[in-house]
Amino acid sequence: MTPRGVVTLGLEGREVRISCGPFDAMPQGARGLCLEARAARVAEAEWRLDVPDFGVPDPEALRSVLAGMLAAMRARPEDAYHIGCRAGLGRTGMALACLGAMAGIDDPVRWVRGTYDPAAIETSQQEAFVIGFADAVRPEASRQVVRD
Repeated sequence: MTPRGVVTLGLEGREVRISCGPFDAMPQGARGLCLEARAARVAEAEWRLDVPDFGVPDPEALRSVLAGMLAAMRARPEDAYHIGCRAGLGRTGMALACLGAMAGIDDPVRWVRGTYDPAAIETSQQEAFVIGFADAVRPEASRQVVRD
């Protein structure tokens, strides 16, 4: 089993490579986020958040897990990182998009679908979750304010 794809995330002028796909395809030695409770290699996960297939997580739980992952990426950008669920599309794409939003990506849904997989973020509920999550983590100064 191999990862579905690899993306590069720019963090503070440094590039971090993240493989994505089924969690069980995590490359040896990678630091992984597992979103699938029944993954055979779940015990190897450095970060874990069980999310039902086609579902969405608790936003604060996801923010906490991704904050830990981002801190690790900033401290050790040369390490290998992996995000995975069962097939590596819905939950993986959603988590990757939210990670991108926390790192400053303006349109995380388009970023994930353009750099990882066009089928990522499988449901309308997952897409709405990412959009809401991105709005919540976007710095106040960059939010558009419309006044009458």
